[in-house]
Amino acid sequence: MGDSAINGKTWNEAEQDLVVGDYLVMLDKAMTGRAYDPANHQRALRFVTNRSGGAITFLQGEISAVLTLVGLPTLKDHPPRWDFGDGLVEAVDRCLSARPGVLKDLAQPPALLGRAAAPVLAEGAPSPAPHASAGARAERLVAKFDPAARDQEARMLARIGVAAALVHEQRRLEDRGRPDLAAQVRLALPPVNGQRGDEGCDLVSFSRTGAPRRIVVKTTTGGPATPFRLTPAEDALRAAEPETFVVHRLYDVAREARVFRVRGARDEAVSA
Repeated sequence: MGDSAINGKTWNEAEQDLVVGDYLVMLDKAMTGRAYDPANHQRALRFVTNRSGGAITFLQGEISAVLTLVGLPTLKDHPPRWDFGDGLVEAVDRCLSARPGVLKDLAQPPALLGRAAAPVLAEGAPSPAPHASAGARAERLVAKFDPAARDQEARMLARIGVAAALVHEQRRLEDRGRPDLAAQVRLALPPVNGQRGDEGCDLVSFSRTGAPRRIVVKTTTGGPATPFRLTPAEDALRAAEPETFVVHRLYDVAREARVFRVRGARDEAVSA
């Protein structure tokens, strides 16, 4: 794959495990705010693998691509390269399976969960272009680590996302000259005494003109392409009120903390 394109040598299993393991060490440090020297890491990899710096960098980009598929954050200096092979997918599978604590900390960083305040969101955008379709082995990896299910079950991560989205909505309306509406933004209410609550959404907000918005918040530490799922109640609300239904997709919340919106009943609201 990447290495063979550079110097004609293919990566063996042990070498791939070394590079993937080192990548995860650097990523863990990056996610927890600890200092590390990428140059030192690469020098060590060059020594133990006898590979060129270019070959290692190329493979690290392929690792970013595989981690992107399973909804995990990646090293910013190594944008995804989508021409990875099954051998690298196997290496990522081995490393993540052998280190469940690392997987948990990347998906729900302790530093994020320990913050006194929710992260401040910046406006982001969906992934600009779909990546190359994954092969069968990569699809099995995605199914095994199922990022949509993982994020949906991460209740503390979801609470952080809802809190951040609430503040973001209030500030949005205030910045648009509607402090009156900002004061009315609230958390969804559960049914009480047989009365219908706000089932199927997390927040109740408004457009600048005062039109209601029913907001579902989906939060991940992964990138903008990380898939998410709607619950049955959310899907029912989307079908019943497509004009008010909005998904706020929060991504990279442990670092840059960005958000984009998916409105109405378009298919993009549910990433599989």
